[in-house]
Amino acid sequence: MFRHVYNRVRFNYLAATVDQQLLYYGGTYVGIPPSLGLSTVSVDQIRKREGFIEWLSLAHPHRINIHLDNNDYLHLSFDPELVVSDAQIFDTLRHYSKNPNNDSSKFMESEADSVHPTQGSDNIMSGVFLQKDCLQDQISDLLAKQILGKESVYLAQSGYAANYGLLQAIVVPATSHIYIDAAAHESLWQGASRGIIHKIKHNSLEDLEQNLRRFGSGIIVVDSLYSAKGSIANLVQLCNLKERYDCLLVVDESHSIGLYGPHGRGLAAMANVTDRIDFITGSLAKAYCVRAGFIAGRSQEVLYVREISSQSIFSSALMTWDLQRLRRAISIIYNADSKRKRLMDIATAVRHAAVSLKFDVEQSPFPSPILCLIGGPNEFSKKLQIYFENEGISGAIFIAPATPATRSILRLTLHAALSNEDVTRIISTLELIAQSHRADLPYTFLKY
Repeated sequence: MFRHVYNRVRFNYLAATVDQQLLYYGGTYVGIPPSLGLSTVSVDQIRKREGFIEWLSLAHPHRINIHLDNNDYLHLSFDPELVVSDAQIFDTLRHYSKNPNNDSSKFMESEADSVHPTQGSDNIMSGVFLQKDCLQDQISDLLAKQILGKESVYLAQSGYAANYGLLQAIVVPATSHIYIDAAAHESLWQGASRGIIHKIKHNSLEDLEQNLRRFGSGIIVVDSLYSAKGSIANLVQLCNLKERYDCLLVVDESHSIGLYGPHGRGLAAMANVTDRIDFITGSLAKAYCVRAGFIAGRSQEVLYVREISSQSIFSSALMTWDLQRLRRAISIIYNADSKRKRLMDIATAVRHAAVSLKFDVEQSPFPSPILCLIGGPNEFSKKLQIYFENEGISGAIFIAPATPATRSILRLTLHAALSNEDVTRIISTLELIAQSHRADLPYTFLKY
């Protein structure tokens, strides 16, 4: 199987070098020779970025009591099962630090023994040196078998590192054809940048097939749930196209793992296409509330990426603290069907209200917990944020480079712990904005 994959996308055993560094500025990629570094960026360009943080920040954060500005979809960061061990370890370490007479080395030794006695408290070395049956290997196998339904998983430091590392390993510079959705995550774009890029209109199967007919076999790259759109990919049809044109398919499940499918296995499992997708990637810093990313696939292919990717070779392994937290999160999320149902009920109600009020929001075949309200130029998204803030609700502004330069958004990320009263207030705020502020938000609503 791996030989077939190797032949059809022409893998090469390449040194992990990048011919050109990329600076993303104002929605436009600017090539910068590595020898010049950032010295070629003008003072005017730097000044234009002043105020970036001010656009994103709340004016009156103390007013907020409904938080819709993070990715904690299942409200797991407040779950005692997840955080109690973190808190206990932190309190114990603080106790030792405040009492110089205590022998903290004994505590650290006992912690190391309880985790993995042969490798100390952490593996401060490249992940390629990890030995079989180490803690990271055990957690990787648990995630692969119990959640993702894949033969193997490689754990990276973040979803960004996973996406970049995977594509950097499998893309042959100036040779591989990359068919990438226009709204795919920036890490996927960066990882694919050395190949021959074909930008596909967002969620357009027709545009994808036209490009496949013209250019032939390559690597199809999509998100399953788009974080800056709230839209959901048609994974069944993508798999059909992938097989028809003999391609590899990479699907980023960062925002769907934990939320969809049996035991939160993701949209691929929900659509019953897990086995048809070559690589499933993602960040675990969303529903799982853990600092880690993953690459899942067939064993030989994941091993290939682990041994070829510069991200893998030149980065340290995950910390034991995060691995322990991930193990607890897997158990909690596996059994969180009631939270998932609650979240989808909330998402259905809020999106229905937004659609009824003629907000220009993405339609999706399944409930999506991400509701993106279009601002347009930055100042209009700021207005939207202030209108919600006045009602005690926080939303996150996305501006360039996370969005096109003149299409900023306010993203409302719903979570399972919202009460019925909270949902009512969110919908009432949408109604207030539609009734009182439609005229001063020219990009937010559908045009009649």
